[in-house]
Parts: sequence; C-alpha cells; structure tokens
Amino acid sequence: MISKKLSALLATVPLALALAVSMPGHSAEKGADSKKGTNVDKDKKTGSAQTQAVELAALADQLATYGDRKKDAMALIVAAKIQSEVGVQAGKQERTAGKGKGSDKGDKKSGAAPQPRDTSVAGLTARAKQYAGDRKDLIALADDVAKSGARGAVGGPKGATHVVEARATDHFRNISFQAGQPAAVAISGDGDTDLDLFVYDENNLLICRSDSAGDDEICRWTPRWTGVFRFEVRNLGTVYNRYRILTN
Repeated sequence: MISKKLSALLATVPLALALAVSMPGHSAEKGADSKKGTNVDKDKKTGSAQTQAVELAALADQLATYGDRKKDAMALIVAAKIQSEVGVQAGKQERTAGKGKGSDKGDKKSGAAPQPRDTSVAGLTARAKQYAGDRKDLIALADDVAKSGARGAVGGPKGATHVVEARATDHFRNISFQAGQPAAVAISGDGDTDLDLFVYDENNLLICRSDSAGDDEICRWTPRWTGVFRFEVRNLGTVYNRYRILTN
C-alpha cells in the first residue's frame, strides 16, 4: 500500500527538514470586545477540518520549495501526497499589488524571473522523478502518488500565486468569513525574503498578525459575525517574492 511506503520514507526525513517546514502559529490579536469591537470571537476555537486543510496545503508548499531548492525527490513526493489528499481550488481574490520602494536594481534577482512552480500533483511528482535519478524506489513511489491524482473535496482550500515587489505590500480585500466558523489564511513564499501577514476586519481593526522571520506565515481566528476582512502581505526584502496565499 502507498501509505506503508510513505511511512517508511517519511521515517528517513531529517529532523532539520521537519523543523524547516514547521509553520508559526498565530491567533487573533487581543482587543476590546465592545458592542462593535473587533470581529473575532476569542472564546471560540480557531481550528477545524477546513483550517487544518489550509495548514496542510501550506506545508505542502514549504516542502515543495525545499525539495526544489535541494533537488530532494522525497520532499516533493510528500508534498504531492499532501496535495492529493487536500486538494487546492483556484482562488480569486480582490488584490491590489503594492508598489515597490526599492530601486529597480534592488528588486531584480539573478537571471530571468522564474515561471510559477507547478504545485499540482502531476507537476510535483514529475520533478520528483527527475531528482530521483536512478532511485527506482522513489520513482515507483512518485508514480503511485501521481496515479492518485488530486482527491480533495469541493470546498477545500482556495489558493493563488502572486508576486510582491521589494519593500511593497499586497492588499487583499472583501474576503468573507462566516460567524462562528474558524478561519485561516496562510502564505508561503519562495524563500528569498521575509514576508509578514496581517488581517484586518471591516472596521479596519487589526485582528491577527504573523510576522516571524521567513516567508511562511499563518493567521487563525473565529469571526463574531459574518463579515468581510482584508489581508496585507508585506515584503521586507530588497527583491521580489513569489508566494502562494491560501484560505479556507
């Protein structure tokens, strides 16, 4: 069975890799709960099957980034397996791209700008087979995962890939979440700069921030009422960062 093969391979993943892909956990900001107040219910749990799916999809992105940088076939296979189980739907968000504050020279990386990485199950397993070389066991495992396809249920995480310029802020507006239902938004960058994530409610009150070092961030909260929110993705670096944003 594929699960047994994966279990055997996962046992060989270095501890350093596990630490590298762990995401910081950030919950809602503490604020005054007046009659209006912030649209966050601090008495409700911030986790659900839907928010866990967002976290898993973000983990798959981190594994894929690691695998491509290190040409690690197993990391890509695990990422593909997660993608096949979770399934990410194409998300359409109202986005305003920020204007970079760095010089043109400061916002250029070496070489031509890369095309967006293929994070589909097929794309991940194809690259895994390339990195596997003559490892027939890894090639067979990649083929098994590829055959499984993406089996995520409709209504799974929604994702989109964007580029934020150097020292710029991308704005996402009018994202709706239901009252009492845990919400989550995660970003996973290309590893070249520090990205920070901020969530505001319809009253422009900050309800969550995730600003650890690196470019993998996540915010979780539970709305008090059904309403709209906006996100900010801030690039603190001197070059652009290609990132994926995920929501439930």
